[in-house]
Amino acid sequence: MTPSIKLLRLPVTFFLFLFLTLLIVGVEAVLGDTSMCTHSFRAVPHEGVTLNSSIAGNELKVVDNGAYRSLLYRSKDGSELLSSQISLMHPDIPTTSDTRELLASFLLAPVQNHVMVVGVRNIGLLKFLRSFSSAQFIEVIERDSSLISTADVYFDLRPDERLTIQQDDNLDYLLSRSVGTYDVIYVDQIPSEEPGIRDVAMLDSLCGKLNETGVMMTILRGNNISIARSIDQVIQVFPHVFVWDSPEGDSVVLAAVKHRQLVNPLVFRERARKLDSRVNAGFSFAGFIDPMVAGEYRVTGL
Repeated sequence: MTPSIKLLRLPVTFFLFLFLTLLIVGVEAVLGDTSMCTHSFRAVPHEGVTLNSSIAGNELKVVDNGAYRSLLYRSKDGSELLSSQISLMHPDIPTTSDTRELLASFLLAPVQNHVMVVGVRNIGLLKFLRSFSSAQFIEVIERDSSLISTADVYFDLRPDERLTIQQDDNLDYLLSRSVGTYDVIYVDQIPSEEPGIRDVAMLDSLCGKLNETGVMMTILRGNNISIARSIDQVIQVFPHVFVWDSPEGDSVVLAAVKHRQLVNPLVFRERARKLDSRVNAGFSFAGFIDPMVAGEYRVTGL
């Protein structure tokens, strides 16, 4: 009896395997590629996904390159900018200098309970703040509604109990907030499109929304003349400013402090040591100190 039972089991196992294989193939044929990326990100084809921006003439493109997912922003003049990039394996760890350099804010404002981010384009920054900072309130405003939906669908960036994201055409929401609300305001800067950094009246309003130890952080891009003009505008409003080149040299980092701080590199190094011991961010906060201190501006008369 035993040999006959073994002979019967082999065909049943074989046909069960064949049935499951055909079932999987059939589902894929009907639904297409249903595979999901690491961390359950929605899959994109090899050529990427191009989406129309809600701002006329602009486009968004999501592409995967090996272990990374990138968001490209194409403006109406034909220029293309790498807006954001995240690791599909470790999406909360910063991968671009624009994200990392903005985090120098923690050396100037180590306690960030309430932050505002103007613009969704720097998705890596938002993921870092949500995962590693102690901020209880992370408010995000973005004028491009298509960018908000793209961040949700392809980068898993959506509101939760700490993070709010809303569409805002003219910074109306930020300007309606109470004086002294924020520890840090991160301004996403795209050349010739965002009005905030180039308008003294707007900068003055942003400064007013910061608390007494508040900091505004931004990335400046463009030619040397436009960058210098933007720095001059900031210096007209903020009494203490730090300016340094990004490691790649293709942008300038600017940190503007509402009130003058005592700049002591030893204090910065101690803050960096504590941050490095608490946050495994893939970089050292101490790397910001020397270029930041070298680019210090103390403005008299403010």
